[in-house]
Amino acid sequence: MQKTFMMIKPDGIKNKDEIIKILKENGLKIEKIKEINVDMNIMKVLLDHYEEVIDNMGKEFNFVGKMFNSFYFGDFKIIPMEVSYSGNGDIINLTRKLVGETNPSSADLGTLRKTFSYDSYDKADGEDRLLNNVIHASDSQESAKKELGLWGDILH
Repeated sequence: MQKTFMMIKPDGIKNKDEIIKILKENGLKIEKIKEINVDMNIMKVLLDHYEEVIDNMGKEFNFVGKMFNSFYFGDFKIIPMEVSYSGNGDIINLTRKLVGETNPSSADLGTLRKTFSYDSYDKADGEDRLLNNVIHASDSQESAKKELGLWGDILH
């Protein structure tokens, strides 16, 4: 059985039941799930989670500041999940196909991001926040292993 990490982001919370239903309808099993308020301890996990992205985006992009605006300053919740798949094919390919492109406006019809997000990079930049794209899915087996490790204590 293959496993990966997924996380419904603050902007996806309002559609959480429908998102989870779609994941299950596509053969995914939610092994562990927890809806949590984002506090400073969770922000520390998010910083570790997005460490590589933070490094790659550079200081000028201000990923950390935008992340606090998107996840912390307000009444935000997230839903981290350990997800498994016992069907044919690769779980990473399946979850990434279901989720869609990072930018919801570029995502294919029927993907979670196209269905549940109406955000754009221009709007996000204008509000000094990250792009609202509903859900995170690990992009590789290596990322899945790392992310499941980072979130393991929270999902226990």
